[in-house]
Amino acid sequence: MEYTSSPKPQLSSRANAFSIAAIMSSGKTKDKETDENTIKPLEQFVEKSSCNQGLGELSSLDGLGDFSGSAPPVCTEPLIPTTPSVPSEEMAKISCSLETKELWDKFHDLGTEMIITKSGRRMFPTIRVSFSGVDPDAKYIVLMDIVPVDNKRYRYAYHRSSWLVAGKADPPLPARLYVHPDSPFTGEQLLKQMVSFEKVKLTNNELDQHGHIILNSMHKYQPRVHIIKKKDHTASLLNLKSEEFRTFVFTETVFTAVTAYQNQLITKLKIDSNPFAKGFRDSSRLTDMERLLQRHDISW
Repeated sequence: MEYTSSPKPQLSSRANAFSIAAIMSSGKTKDKETDENTIKPLEQFVEKSSCNQGLGELSSLDGLGDFSGSAPPVCTEPLIPTTPSVPSEEMAKISCSLETKELWDKFHDLGTEMIITKSGRRMFPTIRVSFSGVDPDAKYIVLMDIVPVDNKRYRYAYHRSSWLVAGKADPPLPARLYVHPDSPFTGEQLLKQMVSFEKVKLTNNELDQHGHIILNSMHKYQPRVHIIKKKDHTASLLNLKSEEFRTFVFTETVFTAVTAYQNQLITKLKIDSNPFAKGFRDSSRLTDMERLLQRHDISW
């Protein structure tokens, strides 16, 4: 005797809209939209940029364009070339100075370390620069990125209090640019004010959806500052030529990315130098201070 399964009951259109499957599907779609919207349009574009795209095809900073198309393979090469180009006569007049250089020198002498976390951690010291030689009437876009110093991985030797090469570098991570949120600046503004990158955050989360700069722990990195002259006849950066931007590198800002500080002298210097750590100067309580500062996501 054969048994046949009874036909599955059909829900009305109204009942189907309130079914468990429909509700779960709706929730997933909403969560996905929320995640996608956490990245600003320019950051979405940079994240989706292919290696062959480069700066010359960056979309407008005023009208940031449509990012709904399918994403090409993620680029792991720096979006701005690491090989210096010959600037135009006009761009060659521009100079850039690192503010708080004395503080950076103190860290550099010890071997600067920067904490990276899944949620993102701000840098301390902060990259702050000032420009001279710009055209007061022109408009400029100021950007920052962070590139590997070499293709090596490091470890900290406590008995030597020094960093040693531990092997070959881990696979490169997605390259990202941080466009200063106040861009574009007028030349007059740049001549009067300092440009601070205090909002830059470093992460080790390869799936980061917040536009933070993604780094490998125990690798050495070099921050770079770029200034681009914005064209007068268009709001876009299409067809950017190499002589229309300049890159500035300050070797004293080189750092090793870590998930926990390795050198206690760096920990102490960060606490002594950071204005947000005024109440935590007692060096006998470094461990407690580290936990407290990390809990409150204070850059140090």
